[in-house]
Amino acid sequence: MQFRDYYATLEVPRTATADELKKSYRRLSKKYHPDANVGSSTAEDKFKELGEAYEVLKDPEKRSRYDRMGSNWNQPGGGFNPNAGGAGNPFGGAGGAGWQNVDWNNRGGAGDTGFSDFFDTFFAGQQQQQRPRRGARPGRGAREPFQAAAGVDREAEMQISLEDAFIGVTKTVTLQHQAQAADGGRHVEEKTYNVKVPAHARDGMKIRLKGEGERGQLGGPPGDLLLVLRFAAHPRFTVVDGVDLAARLQVSPWEAAFGAKVPFVTLDGEVKLTVPPNTTTGSKLRLKGRGLPKKDAERGNVTVEIVVVTPTDVSDQEKALLQQWQKLREGWSPRPA
Repeated sequence: MQFRDYYATLEVPRTATADELKKSYRRLSKKYHPDANVGSSTAEDKFKELGEAYEVLKDPEKRSRYDRMGSNWNQPGGGFNPNAGGAGNPFGGAGGAGWQNVDWNNRGGAGDTGFSDFFDTFFAGQQQQQRPRRGARPGRGAREPFQAAAGVDREAEMQISLEDAFIGVTKTVTLQHQAQAADGGRHVEEKTYNVKVPAHARDGMKIRLKGEGERGQLGGPPGDLLLVLRFAAHPRFTVVDGVDLAARLQVSPWEAAFGAKVPFVTLDGEVKLTVPPNTTTGSKLRLKGRGLPKKDAERGNVTVEIVVVTPTDVSDQEKALLQQWQKLREGWSPRPA
């Protein structure tokens, strides 16, 4: 009978905590699950070994017995003897019965659990009635030798416009994912969802669709589908700090020089933006409460950067006027000294 190193199987140190054991077991069982390794007998064997190792190490009493036993359990003078009186012989001796009642020639050991002979000999015990016989399907009242596990959550990105985030909409999204067919093969499936996007949506916000993730293992519940919202590029606005927006507004030289009421289109309609006299390129104006909505019904702001644009099709008359203006401004420079 071969000794089973359960710690090596679960890839944890002997000092691993219960949480560390569980985390490693879940990670490895998902990796070697038969559904993810169709047709691989190696993965199936590994999956069974993981279940056996976790069955022992998750139970404080079984783990204590296993730790006392050690890898030299069948060597004279060493190993595990729960009733040892000094000799240390695992098969009994002075001061205790030891393992004298174990049938070492019985491959089923203390009970045929579906695990290894090593487990059946030392750890089956009371679970003999709970586990199905080796190779049998679990029936009513029987328990699988592996724990049920919830399915893994899936994530996908969903693109929305700023206008969608502003008013809130219901959008239709079609996603593809791999699924297992009845014959054990895997194929790509498409599924369409109607997703309600709230009016306070943010870039990176996750919308959870319950039960739409990967299916559970051994009867466990399915995971969820998490849709990560991403703002599509907007022709006029850039999102700043979640709910605030930034934009640029082009004005003419005379609007910048004399001041003007300039039309500016926000997410909820057009407003007249007041450009004060003597405005220069790079000046910033703020529209309070015209950004994206917050959860508390308030809204962010819009920062508008002014860009002064000069005409490119200057006429002779305009050139003469500019030359006259240049003479009047002789000695002036827009650049700092």
